[in-house]
Amino acid sequence: MNMSKSTLELLFDSKARVKILKFLFRNTGMSFNLKDLSRRVQERPITVRRETKRLIEIGLLKSKIKQ
Repeated sequence: MNMSKSTLELLFDSKARVKILKFLFRNTGMSFNLKDLSRRVQERPITVRRETKRLIEIGLLKSKIKQ
Protein backbone atom coordinates (compact mmCIF):
# COMPACT_ATOMS: atom_id res chain seq x y z
CA MET A 1 0.00 0.00 0.00
CA ASN A 2 1.32 3.45 -0.95
CA MET A 3 1.59 5.69 2.11
CA SER A 4 1.95 8.98 0.21
CA LYS A 5 -0.98 11.36 0.44
CA SER A 6 -3.24 12.06 -2.49
CA THR A 7 -3.84 15.62 -3.68
CA LEU A 8 -7.26 15.68 -2.00
CA GLU A 9 -5.77 14.56 1.30
CA LEU A 10 -3.17 17.30 1.00
CA LEU A 11 -5.86 19.87 0.26
CA PHE A 12 -8.22 19.04 3.09
CA ASP A 13 -6.04 17.89 5.98
CA SER A 14 -6.03 21.34 7.62
CA LYS A 15 -9.02 23.35 8.81
CA ALA A 16 -7.13 26.58 8.14
CA ARG A 17 -6.36 25.48 4.58
CA VAL A 18 -10.03 24.72 3.99
CA LYS A 19 -11.00 28.19 5.29
CA ILE A 20 -8.42 29.80 2.99
CA LEU A 21 -9.60 27.81 -0.03
CA LYS A 22 -13.27 28.59 0.62
CA PHE A 23 -12.51 32.29 0.98
CA LEU A 24 -10.37 32.42 -2.17
CA PHE A 25 -12.88 30.46 -4.28
CA ARG A 26 -15.58 32.90 -3.17
CA ASN A 27 -13.34 35.83 -4.14
CA THR A 28 -11.84 34.65 -7.43
CA GLY A 29 -9.95 37.18 -9.48
CA MET A 30 -8.94 39.17 -6.42
CA SER A 31 -5.51 39.40 -4.79
CA PHE A 32 -4.82 39.44 -1.07
CA ASN A 33 -1.66 39.90 0.92
CA LEU A 34 -0.98 37.51 3.79
CA LYS A 35 -1.95 40.01 6.49
CA ASP A 36 -5.29 40.78 4.86
CA LEU A 37 -6.02 37.13 4.12
CA SER A 38 -5.17 36.23 7.71
CA ARG A 39 -7.61 38.82 9.02
CA ARG A 40 -10.38 37.77 6.66
CA VAL A 41 -10.17 34.04 7.46
CA GLN A 42 -9.50 34.73 11.14
CA GLU A 43 -6.31 32.68 11.34
CA ARG A 44 -2.87 33.59 12.63
CA PRO A 45 -0.53 35.09 9.99
CA ILE A 46 2.04 32.32 10.48
CA THR A 47 -0.66 29.72 9.82
CA VAL A 48 -1.84 31.51 6.67
CA ARG A 49 1.75 31.84 5.45
CA ARG A 50 2.38 28.11 5.96
CA GLU A 51 -0.87 27.04 4.31
CA THR A 52 -0.60 29.38 1.32
CA LYS A 53 2.96 28.17 0.78
CA ARG A 54 1.65 24.60 0.56
CA LEU A 55 -1.10 25.65 -1.85
CA ILE A 56 1.50 27.39 -4.04
CA GLU A 57 3.70 24.27 -3.98
CA ILE A 58 0.89 22.05 -5.26
CA GLY A 59 -0.04 24.61 -7.93
CA LEU A 60 -3.40 25.91 -6.66
CA LEU A 61 -2.20 29.43 -5.87
CA LYS A 62 0.20 31.83 -7.50
CA SER A 63 2.27 34.32 -5.61
CA LYS A 64 2.54 37.95 -6.70
CA ILE A 65 5.82 39.39 -5.57
CA LYS A 66 6.19 43.15 -5.47
CA GLN A 67 9.23 44.37 -7.33
